[in-house]
Amino acid sequence: MYVLWQALREVALPGDEAALVELADLLLEAQQGIVGAVAETYLDERSALETERRAQRRSLLRGLLDGTLSPALLGVAPFGIDGPCLVLAVGGGVGVGVGVGVVDGVGAGVGVGSGEGDVAARRRLRRVQTALDHCFGVEVPALLDIGTEPGRAIVPGAAEPLADLARRLSRAAGVTLRVAAVPADGPAEVPEAARIAGEVLRVAAGCGLPPGLHRLDDVLLEYHLSRPGESGRRIAALLDPVADRPELLETLRVHLAQGQDRRATATALGLHPNTVDNRLARLAERTGIDLATPRGTATALAALLLREAPEV
Repeated sequence: MYVLWQALREVALPGDEAALVELADLLLEAQQGIVGAVAETYLDERSALETERRAQRRSLLRGLLDGTLSPALLGVAPFGIDGPCLVLAVGGGVGVGVGVGVVDGVGAGVGVGSGEGDVAARRRLRRVQTALDHCFGVEVPALLDIGTEPGRAIVPGAAEPLADLARRLSRAAGVTLRVAAVPADGPAEVPEAARIAGEVLRVAAGCGLPPGLHRLDDVLLEYHLSRPGESGRRIAALLDPVADRPELLETLRVHLAQGQDRRATATALGLHPNTVDNRLARLAERTGIDLATPRGTATALAALLLREAPEV
């Protein structure tokens, strides 16, 4: 533009001043359009490259968590995980999902549609990611898809989670969260640790533990009782006679979580203690499970956990 302006000035004759002013305006207007187009193209290209980078990072992280990442790619994966690490599963306080979309561990939300609600979801997930990074003092690679599945994260190093980790993440998310933590000796052990963490999360919710930080030792017996197999299928089927009575199953779950204290169960459910007794009596009548015996209690607990397992 400057060269063109210089050329116009050189060929201008006396009396062309008004025309030069008009041409200068046109040149400036054209320059603004060109600069705007270049800037827009640059930003579009930068956004496309960033989207591609995030997609590649998510793919590598999923491969590491699922055990499908090749050793060659593991060596170049930008996660800083080449030794002991801590694998986390993050899910809702009741069950697993909390319905807040997806974040890729870099602070940018993906995988959700347009709209004000989705924008709020992305912001919420960025807050969770930021809280996660602050809790451990490092950038934590995470796939926080906690809408239908547990979110998953890998903390580099043999980190020890804060006792109030779940509370901090819950505050960032604005919903109550559970967190399961399982250590792994190295990248090769990450897939198994991720699987166990997801199971610990499910079992902790299934057996009525309050939301918080859960480890395998916290639910060791319940975890063992809920392992699938032929015997597991038969144990789970013991509660089939009350499958059409969700209030009986919920009463059983809360009763076991409250240490079989009828008054505590009644308080938790907002019922009269006699109503709790009546429900448990109907459950025993239909299933034949005697909660007054240690064997009956263990059987009922195992049946509940197995019915909620992905496979039995």
